[in-house]
Amino acid sequence: MTRHIVTTDDDPAIRKILRIMLKKAGYEVTTCENGNELLHMLSNTPTPIDMMLLDIKMPGLTGFEILERIARRYPTIPVVMLTAFNDLDTGMKAIRLGAVDYLTKPIRQEELYTCIHRVLEKSDEAQRQKEIDDENHAIRMKLEAELRRTKNTLQRSTISTLEAFSETIEQKDPYTKGHCNRVRTLAVALAKSMNLNEETLQIIEGGALLHDIGKISIPEEILNKNGKLTGEEYSLIKTHPEAGVRIITHIPSFKQYIPIIRSHHERIDGRGYPDNMEGKDIPLDVKIVSLADAFDAMTSSRAYRSALPTELAVEELKINAGTQFDADLVDIFIENELYLL
Repeated sequence: MTRHIVTTDDDPAIRKILRIMLKKAGYEVTTCENGNELLHMLSNTPTPIDMMLLDIKMPGLTGFEILERIARRYPTIPVVMLTAFNDLDTGMKAIRLGAVDYLTKPIRQEELYTCIHRVLEKSDEAQRQKEIDDENHAIRMKLEAELRRTKNTLQRSTISTLEAFSETIEQKDPYTKGHCNRVRTLAVALAKSMNLNEETLQIIEGGALLHDIGKISIPEEILNKNGKLTGEEYSLIKTHPEAGVRIITHIPSFKQYIPIIRSHHERIDGRGYPDNMEGKDIPLDVKIVSLADAFDAMTSSRAYRSALPTELAVEELKINAGTQFDADLVDIFIENELYLL
């Protein structure tokens, strides 16, 4: 492929010499008399330009002024400045403004060829690297898109599995039908109102759906008992968090939900179970699910009592803020009117 070089110089003799030397070397050549002609040509020529030779001292726009515009508008075209001033300051200024090299007049043929070869070789190398970078970027974008699709598919599959588990729990206790889903809705809404990250939201969602999984181990006659539980029966009910942990331990991908499953009945004042944890030791995601769990329990009918009106349940949250529930979470829950969900 013939390389296209554009030369710009106000001296017709220099333009002619450059044209002869460049054509002799096999290049396609376009010559311009001044900066305005060059800018017009750049805006209208359909032919790709591989390199420019640009005189510095010209009437009208100087070579430096033209160079600045070319560097902004056509940054991929390498420019070599031509100057009659063989001093370092002029050359350094040209490089600072975007030139890749400079040649001093009178220009010797061998020096010109060497410079052009060096500049075009470097430009080709930069173009090859850009193509490699673009290809690698496209591959990365494709892989990232595939990863997102895979993660979304896996997440949907995980949620479906979690929902199936929660349905299994609720089959044993018709009075808690939909409880795990409602706790999920409340807990995720509370977490979102706190701008928690996506990973934490997913853990809260999964933990909320599985928080009562240990109730599978509790006899149905105790879960569905109409009257007050005996001390022994209540002690058995209190084993469901640990039973849930034992179940989930066998599913490695669900281990991230274990803190919520084990600790959703802990209290800020340390009077919860099974570990009597105090507020500062209870993880935030556990506190969120605990509040959602308790609110839904209060506003749902059970075998042994009717549902509390929403207004009374909200008052219970306020009364128990700082003892059973995290006070800040209670405030956020109420301020965002999550009790209306």
